Amino acid sequence: MKNKIQEVITAVGIVSVVAFSGSSLAKDDDRTRLECEKRGAYDTSMDARYEARDDREKFDASFEAAPGGKFYSGQELSVYVDYEMVGKMVLRYEGYDLEGDLEFDSNVDGPYDDSVPFPENFPSVGYGTHVTIGNYEVGYLSCTL
Repeated sequence: MKNKIQEVITAVGIVSVVAFSGSSLAKDDDRTRLECEKRGAYDTSMDARYEARDDREKFDASFEAAPGGKFYSGQELSVYVDYEMVGKMVLRYEGYDLEGDLEFDSNVDGPYDDSVPFPENFPSVGYGTHVTIGNYEVGYLSCTL
């Protein structure tokens, strides 16, 4: 009896995985999306996202910290992709936290878009790409796409 129950649970699990994977793959056939996040000391966090669809690429890196300690409004943090510095973000108050963001887009939509064009030194991005935010003064947070 125990073996029959295990067989049924295994079969249901396999069918569920195949059904879920099939719909997810079909929906995202034309898109690559990679994300990562990291929590750090002193109530800090970072996340990064890369998306490629058709002829458009987007990259976003964000950092958040509780005020006080090593972080302050107006502070610059460098953003590295696979150890290549691609830009800087400036921390600003958003509610009670300090936040910074750097956005690149191969198709900037207009003057109200926060994105900027990709820099020439921006490395190719894929699974395993390393993203780091910080500076020598406050340290660094990193995650892997």
